[in-house]
Amino acid sequence: MTILDMDSEVCNLRAEEERILASFTNRLIEIAAVTEARESSLSPIAALNAMRLPAIALDRHGFVTDVNAAADAVFDHDIKIKDRRLFVHDPDSRAVLKEAIDQLISLPRLNSLALEPIIVPRKDKYPVIVRIWPFEGPAYPPPQELRALLTLNALGRRPGPPAAILAKTFHLTPSEAKVACIIARGAPPDIAARELKISRETARNQLKSVFAKTDTHRQSELVALLLQVE
Repeated sequence: MTILDMDSEVCNLRAEEERILASFTNRLIEIAAVTEARESSLSPIAALNAMRLPAIALDRHGFVTDVNAAADAVFDHDIKIKDRRLFVHDPDSRAVLKEAIDQLISLPRLNSLALEPIIVPRKDKYPVIVRIWPFEGPAYPPPQELRALLTLNALGRRPGPPAAILAKTFHLTPSEAKVACIIARGAPPDIAARELKISRETARNQLKSVFAKTDTHRQSELVALLLQVE
């Protein structure tokens, strides 16, 4: 599968999730900074790892000083750490990443720096969205002078959360929870009906009930909510 072959519906759903992720990632970065400011033994990278958010720390020279386990799980031939730098195989994305990091290390003040997300294509996989977050908190570790945190969002199909947990969280019936679990993978109601061996009308009616109980109105909105449940 190539980038051009990607299912458009899944891409739209993952784009919605990425938008929501970006909306609260900055808050997570702030929490990580506060954690460090209080001289906690937990570094910002470790704090984000506890939240299952892949993250990389850069020093004031743009070198990688720390990588959490969640980020390690994303790395492959197309995106990885090489010579203490974040390396991406795609030349266009690599040029954009270099320009962004050059800005990051050259500007004296970061509060006005707004960096666009970098889309890193991968062979036979969905792309990774890299976001650069200038870090104004205390340095960790002090010798490297933490300059920025990079977060990675690897797009693609993911298994849905357990039906039992969805049922308890949103007061769904067992049947509604099973449908919700399949929908959370980005699958349409017809696929849910086929997998659960129920009629399309039954699947759609159960999905309507899930919408009502979760106070959502679109499938993309529902998926973004359900994927937050672990």
